Amino acid sequence: MRIRLGLKIPIGLVLAAMPAAVCAEAPGQPSTLALPLAWPPGFSRDVQGSGLRGLDGGHAFLWNRPPGFDPVSTLRVDRHIPDGTGEPGHTYKALWALGSSGPHNAGYEWTITGELHNRSLASTGAQNVAVNGTIFKEANGIGPVGPSWAGNFNCVDMTDEADPVASCIGAEIDVSAQSPTTDRNRQRVGLQISTGGVPGAHTGYGILMGNLAGSVTDRGVSFQGEGTYGIGIDTAAGRFTGVPILLGSGQSIALDGNREGSYGRTLGFDGRDLVYGTASGPVFRVSDAGQLQAASVREARPNPPHSSREACTPGDHAWDAAFEYRCVAPDRWKRAALSDW
Repeated sequence: MRIRLGLKIPIGLVLAAMPAAVCAEAPGQPSTLALPLAWPPGFSRDVQGSGLRGLDGGHAFLWNRPPGFDPVSTLRVDRHIPDGTGEPGHTYKALWALGSSGPHNAGYEWTITGELHNRSLASTGAQNVAVNGTIFKEANGIGPVGPSWAGNFNCVDMTDEADPVASCIGAEIDVSAQSPTTDRNRQRVGLQISTGGVPGAHTGYGILMGNLAGSVTDRGVSFQGEGTYGIGIDTAAGRFTGVPILLGSGQSIALDGNREGSYGRTLGFDGRDLVYGTASGPVFRVSDAGQLQAASVREARPNPPHSSREACTPGDHAWDAAFEYRCVAPDRWKRAALSDW
């Protein structure tokens, strides 16, 4: 159906103010517009016992293809909330699309779809977005403004399945190329997070993960799939006032883990020393004062000095088949003879 641009529809009325032209949906592209038809009998009646007027069943298109650029929205829904309305904890909707799927439905049910075919030249600088959500956190002149989300996605598992065999995913982001090509400029990005704003603006977290008390998250971040990764975490191009990776006291990293979460070797800080350990316990420690503890030390190469005045730094040592050598002062070696027993 063709409608005039800039149509505004009151939220309590579902499509009731639109001119009449209804057409069937064809795969891929909207069908050719037919002659205007009368509204079906279900229109302006109570829809499925809801008490609201609307269109009961069938497909309807808002079809707009202006001959030139048109800055006016094809469809706009306004909902402005005055002061002192709304119940705490109740979610109100400016636009609500409700769908459901039966247990034997093999089709993909997508409740809301935003699809944009972008053919703009990169040189234009145009930024074309299929779906956009923007929230403006604005001062109210009374007090601190409440939390704001530009987008919110939830997958609430209500199945009571102990070990689900199918996913419940809060948000999935897919980026794919439809031909085998390279991306040396790294322009295909699964997720980009831009923070800041005006110079000097401070953002607390780029990514913040949290869970509720008593809940368990098996993996905070996991790399999986059948393809390969070049670098798992890349901090080389960033500037940090602190450290790229921050561990707390008593935390460590695993060095030989597998996808099941098992590992045998760790490196971390136990609150006193830097510790490398295995399943049997610590095997290497370094204190803040530089004291070193190790199960054993092996010097792989002899490197004995050629004379007692060879360049050295106090503390250097070496060996050969006959002597142990120790640097006792700058450029001053001493040695002790070795013997059998």
